Amino acid sequence: MREGTKSTPFFIVGAGRSGTTLLRLILAGHPHIHIPPETWFIKDLVEQLPLDVPLKEDQVIQAVEIITTAYRWPDMDMGADKLRASATLLKSPKLVDVINLVYSEQLKRWGKPRFGDKTPCYIGILRELNILYPGCKFIHLIRDGRDVAISTMDMSRIRYYDRQEFEWWSAMQYRRAYLNSDLAAQILEVRYENLVLQPEATMRQICDFLGEEFHSEMLDWRDRIDLVPAREQRAHTKLVRPLAADAIGVWQHRLSAWECLAIEACLQHDLKWLGYRLRFSSIGWVPLLTAIRWSLLTAAPLLIRAIPYLQRRHLFPQKIYI
Repeated sequence: MREGTKSTPFFIVGAGRSGTTLLRLILAGHPHIHIPPETWFIKDLVEQLPLDVPLKEDQVIQAVEIITTAYRWPDMDMGADKLRASATLLKSPKLVDVINLVYSEQLKRWGKPRFGDKTPCYIGILRELNILYPGCKFIHLIRDGRDVAISTMDMSRIRYYDRQEFEWWSAMQYRRAYLNSDLAAQILEVRYENLVLQPEATMRQICDFLGEEFHSEMLDWRDRIDLVPAREQRAHTKLVRPLAADAIGVWQHRLSAWECLAIEACLQHDLKWLGYRLRFSSIGWVPLLTAIRWSLLTAAPLLIRAIPYLQRRHLFPQKIYI
């Protein structure tokens, strides 16, 4: 490991269904790195507690409560009583000291010196994470938003027309902010498509960014599928298969012309900025795309209720990407 990187953490961020779990499993194969299941609780911690001053006793208790009542806390496989007892022994702890009790337990269990975190939604708290861990690094994994929309809706999580709830769209807004910020040098953007088509070259780039040596055994990620919590493995069935080009550009054969028109109407600016090819790229489509985007976003509250209602009564297609 290169000088100065041994204890520097990193965070894999972005949008769900963008390949972040795949990247986590690959990096977890590095002899120096362990990445626990998604934490999520840091987002609540930084919203409710001070970041860079010692916590008061009641704030330490509050921090432990936030961590141990988080939905994903059981994935840490660490008893709440153990964390609570360890936290009470800390002298004038800052918030990061309480958080590190969780990471330290993970590193001790796996016998590795460096931790990473794969919680995609942390893209919204990059600045707060940098206060907690000065000089930390971020890997933003980016996938074609149309493919993310399909994968997300296949999981029945959201309807893409509710754009404010679409993680990919939110991630792109955060991306706009960080590109011109003082954090830009600490962020590596990685394309999912490159990870699939050129896994070794992409992982060498990531390792270089992290200051680590590349190890070929990292690419045997399928041996590490058990790192994914059991309740989530059904959402990641493709992880047991070899990487294949058919995971890229899924939208080209899964979306009807209307569905693609609707999705591109809402996501076209970011897709174009990222360099993804648009089906409706001609300037002649601009007025229609603008009208559709306005109509969908205006009608989103009604669509969210109406379409499931119509589907239950078999008055609307059961599978439609809109």
